Amino acid sequence: MSSNLPFDLDVPLQKPSIKAVLESCSVLNALTPEERSTILEQGFMAYADRGEVIWLAGAPSQNLAVVGTGFVKMTRHTPHGTEVALELLGPGQCFGLLVAIEGREYPLSAVAVTKTWYLKIPTRSFLEIYNSSSNLRDHILRTLGPRLRRAQDMMARMSMGRMEQRLAAVLLILMDSYGQPQKLGTRIVVPLTRQDLAEMAGTTVETAIRIMSKMQKEGIVKTDRQMITVLDPASLSELLLT
Repeated sequence: MSSNLPFDLDVPLQKPSIKAVLESCSVLNALTPEERSTILEQGFMAYADRGEVIWLAGAPSQNLAVVGTGFVKMTRHTPHGTEVALELLGPGQCFGLLVAIEGREYPLSAVAVTKTWYLKIPTRSFLEIYNSSSNLRDHILRTLGPRLRRAQDMMARMSMGRMEQRLAAVLLILMDSYGQPQKLGTRIVVPLTRQDLAEMAGTTVETAIRIMSKMQKEGIVKTDRQMITVLDPASLSELLLT
């Protein structure tokens, strides 16, 4: 595995500070020093192992969270019982925010894709700040717009019928959000198993393996220890149109 990756699958992650994680979150950078101090006092860092459920869909909103180190996926179950990942969140990204603001139950489950440290902010504490700060409210609405559009784009692409198209869409979205340019392509700096890819594409592990093997033989992607490098993004884009 490349040494410039932010983590190693086999090594426990170093716990980041609450201050560092909060500062990395652009959605919350409109907080005043006093508001930031309140979160520093009442928030706390939590650890989730790979595959661990952070919260389940349908549970009441008790916390919102910010990814410190690692990656978290937001999932739901189809009527047939298949788990589908609708969003992948990395360091500095906030999840559970809109649910906290609207006072709803979590519509999606949050699951750690890798070993993950994340900042938990009590919903009640955050709402006290949010309701008293028009500047923060306006900033959150402006900042969340692009993310919601990306999530809608992913869901729209996931509605395509053919599994090759769904998997190509997943790889393009991951490449756009977590791609690291390499000499021979763009490496997706998230360690993904075939199970992860299958869940995101809404298909079976066997089908994901078959499609990824075909893409490798055609020189579109390369895999190495759960890391995927997109060698030919143009061919992935063409798959969406065929």
